[in-house]
Amino acid sequence: MFISHKYRAIFVHLQRTGGNSIQKVFETHDPGLIETIAPHPSHKRTKHCYVSDIAAAIEPQLFRDYTKFAVVRDPLERLISWYAHLTEAPNPGDLGLKIVGGSYAMNLYQRGIAALAGHGRLTLAYRRAWARAAQVLQPGSPLEVALRFERIGAEVMDEVKRLAPNFDAFVRLPREHPGGAFERFYTNQVDYLSAQVPFDGSSPLLVDHVLRFETLPDDFAALAVRLDFPGRLPHVNASRREIPNAAAVSPSTREAIARRFARDYETFGYPI
Repeated sequence: MFISHKYRAIFVHLQRTGGNSIQKVFETHDPGLIETIAPHPSHKRTKHCYVSDIAAAIEPQLFRDYTKFAVVRDPLERLISWYAHLTEAPNPGDLGLKIVGGSYAMNLYQRGIAALAGHGRLTLAYRRAWARAAQVLQPGSPLEVALRFERIGAEVMDEVKRLAPNFDAFVRLPREHPGGAFERFYTNQVDYLSAQVPFDGSSPLLVDHVLRFETLPDDFAALAVRLDFPGRLPHVNASRREIPNAAAVSPSTREAIARRFARDYETFGYPI
């Protein structure tokens, strides 16, 4: 997520929807971009928080007045991309949260992550060491939130690699996993964008614009005109691994995904 006071915009960043590209271009044009809020530690989310988390963390007038937007994606394609992301070497766009005006410690941490790119086990060990250090930091501080994000990501990646040797197994990971690591794989995108969680079928979306991953360059260009934003959308964080082909997904797995994300399919009109 991010908040841009310069362009009066709030971005709700859903996983695997091109959000790193959007964040990168906003960073270029708004050095004061706010990229962290501090949801309660029990929520197991930081970067990919709910719109309701943002509403609770900022002034009500800002939330009302700023343009709120998000990107959604076909649920099947999103899960395929997610599995590839979790089982391949980290991409530069996923190296963590950038802390504006960050401390020497955060800059040191980021340099270490960059130096270890491509070395999965060393990177995970490095993240865990910093996460242990973060336990003594002030809760809700930018550094603590950033390191909490890194720890959560490392835990999820570890468990997926351990328990899901293929995409079918990934889709069938249990929702009731210790620590809530797999809850995110069951959450509909509409839940991230709604007034109430879990989505009850009547809550309105709290975002003003829903862009689509499939038409993102055009959708973002139209939004940029509304925001008087001069940047163009780059393409970052492309997967380096050949991901599973949607056509090769088994019928039973497709059916499981269709049931799980029925509200997304209905709300956003994606074909099943």
